[in-house]
Amino acid sequence: MVCAAFPRVPEPLVDQLRTGGRLVQPIGHGGQEHVELCERWAHKLVHRRTVTAARFVRLYGAHGYDQR
Repeated sequence: MVCAAFPRVPEPLVDQLRTGGRLVQPIGHGGQEHVELCERWAHKLVHRRTVTAARFVRLYGAHGYDQR
């Protein structure tokens, strides 16, 4: 479970998942996200479903949002 908003799923998180692993992460603009459930298949991440709408803080940095 990721507890900060990202504009998209960062590759380092995908790389950490084993095949069959699940990722629950807020994806959106920061303040208006959808919590998404994704699952790692052999060589890709597959979106399974949207869990709920939510509001999270943004994660800034190389794999998150640009600094302002």
